[in-house]
Amino acid sequence: MRSPKHACLALCKLASLTLPGLLWAASAQADTLYTKAGDIISGQLLSLQDGLCLFKTRYGVPISLPARELAGLATEERFRITLANGDTVSGRLLREPPGRTLIDSASVGRADIAADSITAMTRLFEAVHAEGLPEAKPPDTQIGTDSNKQAPVDFLAGSTVLLAPGKMELEFGLQYKQSRSSHSLMNVGYFQMSSQNSTQLEWSATLRAGLAQDLEAWLSLPLTHTAIEQVSSNEYVRGTSQWAAGDVSAGLQYQWLQESATRPAVSLSLTLSAPTGKKRYYAPEETWMDPLSNGSGHWSIAPGLAFVRTSDPAMLFGGLNYRYTRENRIDGYRVRPGAGLNGYLGLGFALNERLSVGSRLSFAHYRNMRVDGQEVAGSGKDPLDLSLSTSYRIFEHWTMTPQVTFGLNDEAGPAYVSLRMSRRFE
Repeated sequence: MRSPKHACLALCKLASLTLPGLLWAASAQADTLYTKAGDIISGQLLSLQDGLCLFKTRYGVPISLPARELAGLATEERFRITLANGDTVSGRLLREPPGRTLIDSASVGRADIAADSITAMTRLFEAVHAEGLPEAKPPDTQIGTDSNKQAPVDFLAGSTVLLAPGKMELEFGLQYKQSRSSHSLMNVGYFQMSSQNSTQLEWSATLRAGLAQDLEAWLSLPLTHTAIEQVSSNEYVRGTSQWAAGDVSAGLQYQWLQESATRPAVSLSLTLSAPTGKKRYYAPEETWMDPLSNGSGHWSIAPGLAFVRTSDPAMLFGGLNYRYTRENRIDGYRVRPGAGLNGYLGLGFALNERLSVGSRLSFAHYRNMRVDGQEVAGSGKDPLDLSLSTSYRIFEHWTMTPQVTFGLNDEAGPAYVSLRMSRRFE
């Protein structure tokens, strides 16, 4: 019979032989990410889509970084991998010295692959076969569970580049506004009223396209229907309505700086607006028709700067732009609107792979306008409004975004609602 001392020595020897193997097995269950900066991160690959890699670390903290900054990947499970040239292959990624990334695939065997040439990765669920049992299928995605699909982040539109090169998105928008003012006319009858009611329904189509890495462009075409009714007692009622195209606008968004541990992602933008809408300066007796003006009447250009900062599960974003407007002759007047400084701050949450919510506080300052070379005192504006939105992916490539905007001062106007439907083309 062995003494306790001999038993202890045997256990220690067994531990020394098995513990390294157990630690290796535990580490092998994790995915490993290698960056060109020399970082080595262990955890779980959540998704790689549209040039962005989402990776959950071993400490539970998710990070994101551009795919072009990857030097290598090693995965425990099999993925369907899409390359920049359009080829797709299924298999595991391996890392071998000196700094080689290999694809281990049943179709091509083991082959070298450049990590920065990978544009998309989708996890493959392994089918389970057992004698007498049907083939197992992957469980359906449940709301609130982890998913390889990225949540819709439409609230970031205009704050960062969302489309990879060659990808396009077509958005259809519907917006409803109403403005009403009324007061009693006691001098002509107890129940007689004076009121003016105007409603505007705007349809818009916006096309966004990824032109190159970190560069996307967009073009927006609006169409409005406006109806006005003015009442001054039951004996005096007049109204009018019109269909008209609004101002066409286009722009570019360039991702200047990528997000890092010490700074947010920063993008540059440039927006150009053309006076294709209707703009009139009515005589005093006809000012009730002002809502028919659905455009600015001027060419304008607006360079801007925007940022996005992720702080799981929230995303902070904001931006600032300066709008310069050219002088134009309208109704016999030489009119030049005052230059404007526009800004916004927002907060968004990606709740799961299908649903996200966002809020945005927008503010602006416009200087006084000039008419025939003379400044019109008191014509400047400082609108302030708050928008709340929800984005829901109803189908694989379709996203619905209802939104309500509240004017926080008189210059921002009344509250209005809108609905956007976007279709992404892969």
